[in-house]
Amino acid sequence: MYTRHYHPRHQSPASEQGAALLVLMLLAFLAAANWLIQQRGGESAANARGAVDRTTSTALAQAKEALLGRAASDDNRPGSLPCPDTDNDGDSEMFAGVNCPAYIGRLPWRTLHVPEVLDGNGERLWYALSTNLRDHPSAQPINAQLVAQLSLDGRPNVAAIIFSAGASLAGQNGRPSNAVADYLDGTNADGDNAYASGPASPTFNDAALAITQDDLFRAVRRRVLAELRGAPTSSGLRRYRAEQGAFPWADSGGDGFADSGEASGGLPYRELTMTPAQAWLNDNAWLPLIAYQRVNANLVRIAIGNVTLDVVP
Repeated sequence: MYTRHYHPRHQSPASEQGAALLVLMLLAFLAAANWLIQQRGGESAANARGAVDRTTSTALAQAKEALLGRAASDDNRPGSLPCPDTDNDGDSEMFAGVNCPAYIGRLPWRTLHVPEVLDGNGERLWYALSTNLRDHPSAQPINAQLVAQLSLDGRPNVAAIIFSAGASLAGQNGRPSNAVADYLDGTNADGDNAYASGPASPTFNDAALAITQDDLFRAVRRRVLAELRGAPTSSGLRRYRAEQGAFPWADSGGDGFADSGEASGGLPYRELTMTPAQAWLNDNAWLPLIAYQRVNANLVRIAIGNVTLDVVP
């Protein structure tokens, strides 16, 4: 009986090399696909972080503009700012005696008459105020010579600081609350006047934006000069010109009165009629700060620092 024997088929060396190449190509493809997925995931995370940061930056800038607008337009003492909100209702707190109940809390967005301002994490902003800029008569005089009491990253003369608290960190387990330490980190929660904006770390993720003394009073200077210009029928230099036929001479002696023939010096403010609503100019000692130049009978130039205004009839 004849028995057929079967022998296993042997692949040629070329076939074995082709199979190995296919395996290598498959592994390379899988590695590339995995790398691409990781890259796209990283890009998505970075894009998400970027969106949060952009929203936060916009919110901080909006809050700064609201506070500057409030300071410049205040009826009683331009340059002053409201007390922080300590109970998270959006309203500035009432004074306790002559002081704010606290000089750090949330931004009082209702008092500022702006929509609720939220950072990129959906949280309300925080706000620190220099005590000598509170909107209270006991803080007067509030003017461009005032030195603000806060500092940010070692920079002095800061009037107010706006904060985004960031996500909660280890130990900040009390949210939601009204406790500063449940939101702000490190030196921003220790109760003194020195604050920080970074660097970011596992124990610090606050973002901060300063309002410097110069930021605060730049717009107020413009308002002061506009008030002193006045109107022909109501107050200020234009009323004097309308009644006397020429602008007054300058005050060369520092007593607030015009000195005949003097073209440059201080504002002769005692010669001017001001309205009761402009009493804050005197109460906050703005008038002696004005530099005055009588160019001619029909043109004077008034200035506070680098802010100048030409006044004509």
